[in-house]
Amino acid sequence: MNRLNGVDSRMVGDNSQSTENRDLVPYYEEMLRCTRCGYCLAACPTYEILRQEAATARGRIQLLRGIAEGSIPVSSSVAYALWRCVDCGACSAHCPGGVRIEEILTGAKQRLATTQAMPAPLRELAVGLNNHHNVFDVEERCHSWLENMEDVSVSDHAPTAYFVGCAGNCDPMVQSAPHSFARILSILDEPFVLLGGEEWCCGYPLLAAGLPADDLIEHNVTVLESRDVRRIIISCPQGYYTWKTSYPSGVVDVLHSSDFLAEAVASGRIRWQDPVGQPLVVTYHDPCYLGRKSGVFDSPREILRSIPGIELREMSNNSESAMCCGGNVMLLDKSLTAAIASRRVDEAKATGAKGIVTSCPQCQRILARAAEYMGVDMRIWDISELVWKEMKCPHGRYNE
Repeated sequence: MNRLNGVDSRMVGDNSQSTENRDLVPYYEEMLRCTRCGYCLAACPTYEILRQEAATARGRIQLLRGIAEGSIPVSSSVAYALWRCVDCGACSAHCPGGVRIEEILTGAKQRLATTQAMPAPLRELAVGLNNHHNVFDVEERCHSWLENMEDVSVSDHAPTAYFVGCAGNCDPMVQSAPHSFARILSILDEPFVLLGGEEWCCGYPLLAAGLPADDLIEHNVTVLESRDVRRIIISCPQGYYTWKTSYPSGVVDVLHSSDFLAEAVASGRIRWQDPVGQPLVVTYHDPCYLGRKSGVFDSPREILRSIPGIELREMSNNSESAMCCGGNVMLLDKSLTAAIASRRVDEAKATGAKGIVTSCPQCQRILARAAEYMGVDMRIWDISELVWKEMKCPHGRYNE
């Protein structure tokens, strides 16, 4: 009996000698741990919309098991089912068997990304990122959010860098968030540098697609070292997670902007204006990559609860159980993203809140589009915007 990494080779089927089948064998025994109990169905946002077995974690694992056994050929339809996962991590959080679902899917994508089955939009994304170094595939990062901001002080060299991210730099829809955070840093007399055109995408879109991001990672590390940066603050949860998990450890300390703001509030560096009128009722949306993936739940809530003019009302699904906005599949299926985001806006609306606060530019833009499409009168803020709006600035300078 021949064995491949602890698996009986006779179980892998006639196609076991193909690269994609052979490389899936190390995950085979992990796939067998899936008992098909169905807990992931209740947590999966794609299943909630599509009601298809292939849109669930257990369904995707069974597809991969079939590929490993040789009973299912690798095809574009199978690959589409795998990459249509929003990668929110809700299935792992609810799996009673502790199956490493995300690890299995990530490994499968890395192997299938070398085949023609990989969805064409993702291959095109990779080309754009390699050419222009941002997910929006534009020649230069806009930086228009820095125009007419005389009150922002950016240093040439400082121990802290503000890593803005692709959306903050390139999408005018969410540029008020880095605008606000840069102003807060300046008001707090916190020296910081911006990498400007030298800031490349963190690499998350490539890594999530199963592709290498070595060039992007190496470039960003080299730029930070040339500026003597010892700490970076990131507003994008995907960027924060990627820097924490995929970049060389020990190069810089990595902090999410919501953690920085929470520390500034707790230390008394940020103080609030006196409330006027009735409290503004808001709810908080947990970004998947900041919450479930990185464990940052408390900081944004501590900030919101500290503001005297704000009333925080939680959605029924919050923190570890928070719904995804659906943004990670927008490139492959815009209608699926819109449907998932609409469910989240409906849940926010049920709280009676007048606005949704989040800590992610991608979530902000996706939820804002959904609210507009639904005709729901609800403002979507990044937490930096709300902090800037409500904080009392020293030296007689107040917010707009």
